[in-house]
Amino acid sequence: MSLGLIFPTTAQGNLTANIIASALAAFFLVLMERRGITELRWFLLPGFCGGLGTFSAITYEVIERGEGGPLYLFLNVILCVIAVAIMIPFARKWVPLR
Repeated sequence: MSLGLIFPTTAQGNLTANIIASALAAFFLVLMERRGITELRWFLLPGFCGGLGTFSAITYEVIERGEGGPLYLFLNVILCVIAVAIMIPFARKWVPLR
């Protein structure tokens, strides 16, 4: 299912994808830290999460929005940081130490 079917604008879909990718990256980092998994680091973080996240689309959307662009950029960054800050404690609780 495409995010485009759920969210009427590309910006909303991109924001959602960025938040999900950031939260998953935080979870994968905790998983790798706790389980000592380093072989999948490049696949999971810049590969999977980087492909899911659409930070490259932000530049276009910031320019397209004109005066509203900086606010959109700020929301993207802040909401992604919040997603990471929320996910790390949960992941540490869910993923036991090896």
